[in-house]
Amino acid sequence: MREAVGARPSPWRDEVLDAKTAALVRLAALLSLGAPTACCRVTVEVARATGATDEEIVAVLVAVAPAVGDARLVGAAPRLALAIDYDVAEVAEVWDNP
Repeated sequence: MREAVGARPSPWRDEVLDAKTAALVRLAALLSLGAPTACCRVTVEVARATGATDEEIVAVLVAVAPAVGDARLVGAAPRLALAIDYDVAEVAEVWDNP
């Protein structure tokens, strides 16, 4: 599975896109398809290894939002948060106790 999402060099690697862009595009596709957290996490690891920041990774979700719609966006956001090790419980506590 890691090879399929780009964790290892692949014989069909795109020579036009740099590695970071390719990883972010793969992440966009996974989020659009509703892929499980494990798949997103592997791709996040690849994106980070190629220099992507968490802000860029979250921007991918924002960028695909108009194309995938609100329902898919709401479903993908928690999976992406878990994939980037975002402390969801900490945020929930802030929201519950302003």
